[in-house]
Amino acid sequence: MLPDFAELVRQHGARIRHIARRYAAAGQVEDLLQEIWVRLWRSYPGFRGDAKIETWIYRVALNTAMTHVKDSIRERETQAAIGARSVSELTIQGASSMGDILASFLAALGDIDASVLMMYLDGLTAEEMSGVLGISANAVNVRINRLKQKFSEMHID
Repeated sequence: MLPDFAELVRQHGARIRHIARRYAAAGQVEDLLQEIWVRLWRSYPGFRGDAKIETWIYRVALNTAMTHVKDSIRERETQAAIGARSVSELTIQGASSMGDILASFLAALGDIDASVLMMYLDGLTAEEMSGVLGISANAVNVRINRLKQKFSEMHID
């Protein structure tokens, strides 16, 4: 039997907040968090229990976060087109902390790679990521290795 939604919030609130912090700019974390909870609330009655509740939560939260990131990037590109400096220039100049560097790296990734990186940083196994993303565990491991190499080339070398 599924726990009631209030119990779900108590059990997984920290995980959802963590995802929101990683995907949203400082001033937008609460907005993204709210949007994730709304989407979880709306889709909760349709959850059949075929997958673990944690997998479902990650799937909904990451899809919502990726939509948020796409919208943010689109907004920045629009601002750049009307006279602001380019997005990459702003990202590099604003990278004053490890969080800024990670945020700029995440913004440069595609949806699946960004999701893999987020789940990897959260300690999920390749098998768990595979269930969320619908790709094989081997493909997840290959992506992780490529992400490590790409990050190293961009920020360490």
